[in-house]
Amino acid sequence: MPLSHRQSIAAVYGSSTTQAGQPAYEQARELGHALARRGIAVMTGGYGGAMAAASLGAHEAGGHVIGVTVDLFESRGGANPWVAERVHTPTLYARLQHLLETADAFVAVSGSIGTLNEVFLTWTMLSVSARPAAPLVLMGPHWHDWVAAHRAPGLVPEHLFRFIEVAETPAAAALAVERGIAAARETRTHTS
Repeated sequence: MPLSHRQSIAAVYGSSTTQAGQPAYEQARELGHALARRGIAVMTGGYGGAMAAASLGAHEAGGHVIGVTVDLFESRGGANPWVAERVHTPTLYARLQHLLETADAFVAVSGSIGTLNEVFLTWTMLSVSARPAAPLVLMGPHWHDWVAAHRAPGLVPEHLFRFIEVAETPAAAALAVERGIAAARETRTHTS
């Protein structure tokens, strides 16, 4: 289905070990809820932690939840119970490729090296136009220090920071996603 005729999708990246009741879990849940209220489907890696939290929040708000699972992690249990549409991939590479090619926006919440891998790969793909323009939002005030640390040595050229945005709250992140998707569509309309 052409992009203009289907529901927008936001991929949410985050830790698989975050537990219900922890601030990071509750923020991911609020993010899923805020995205769904804006009519944006939520796509995650499909399992637990922040992925489950975002899925739960979207489900609670009546949103569509997509889980992109992978053979490697099936031994940890199946997809979280809020996944309405499951896309199963054979490898982590195929999983990342599906997320990168399908989503219209990306939001990273708190996470470990897997989340950072997803952030860096998405940032790279956007910066070299290896996929259509899309917002990449880093949710939470802790990301300000992370961005500053990458600016400080001067190794990341300044113009590359235009491909990422820090949003401190779930509501601000959902708004940034909505605006970013609209801006990317507007750009594609004028260039096609």
